[in-house]
Amino acid sequence: MAMHSAGYSNNQDQDNNRQPQMGGYSNHPEDGFGHGGGDYGVPNSLKASALASTSNHMNDVFFAASCCVVFGAFISGSELFFNFEPVDAMNMAYLTAFGATMAVLDTPFLKSIKMVVDAKTYIGKYLQLVTRVTGKGVTLVFLGSSLFLSMWDNLQGPFMRFLAVVLSTVPTVVGFAACTVGLLKSAKLDKARRQLAFVIDHRYDHFASTYRGADGGLTMAEFNNLTTENGGFRFETLDLKLIFNALVSNPAWRAQPTSNAGYANVEEPKIPKHDLIEWCNGGMVLL
Repeated sequence: MAMHSAGYSNNQDQDNNRQPQMGGYSNHPEDGFGHGGGDYGVPNSLKASALASTSNHMNDVFFAASCCVVFGAFISGSELFFNFEPVDAMNMAYLTAFGATMAVLDTPFLKSIKMVVDAKTYIGKYLQLVTRVTGKGVTLVFLGSSLFLSMWDNLQGPFMRFLAVVLSTVPTVVGFAACTVGLLKSAKLDKARRQLAFVIDHRYDHFASTYRGADGGLTMAEFNNLTTENGGFRFETLDLKLIFNALVSNPAWRAQPTSNAGYANVEEPKIPKHDLIEWCNGGMVLL
């Protein structure tokens, strides 16, 4: 009985010692994420995905605008197809496909499955325009305007006219707002570029402490420190995502969602020195 009690006590002590680590969280109110390693690696996944979650609200707005295009073009194309108007139906099929591409890019659902990840990779590689805020804005204005003209000219009835106004207004308004935000952020980034153009050659190695060497690069935090100490320009996390998406030439070095044991991870993006130098010696880049 004594041996059994002692064993139970030891096991209980071990359980008590292990308990604070199982969740992997620690009390760090400044960031809201735990830094403890834990036995399961969950905190590292949460910490890595914190960067991706900062743009959720903006992505949701873009997703809703894209869904309006898809819904309006699909129902209109279906009606035109059964009314034997193939040319107009093909135009609606084009709008549906383009809207679906935009929706996949900002979808809040099934983001970690392979098909969605691959689709985002190909879109970022071959249609990089729509991955930027300004590019999305221009595209949504085009899609919203085209949807309205096609529905208004080809469909009859007050209900379809009502849908034409509502479903085209949302992407058009979101597009104009995105263009405005993108231009403002691009102007701020261009001011930082002009300051860095004089110091980037001899200040890069001082800030590139995480990934050194020819294959290294600046992380988002290091880039922010570089612009802050050389011109006083500091960017928010969402702005840094947009900046790296626009400046990094290698898609593999941008933030890419992957699937790992059921958790969504975001590999830490970095920008190499040659991309920074090309940007500093070039012109204004639209985010």
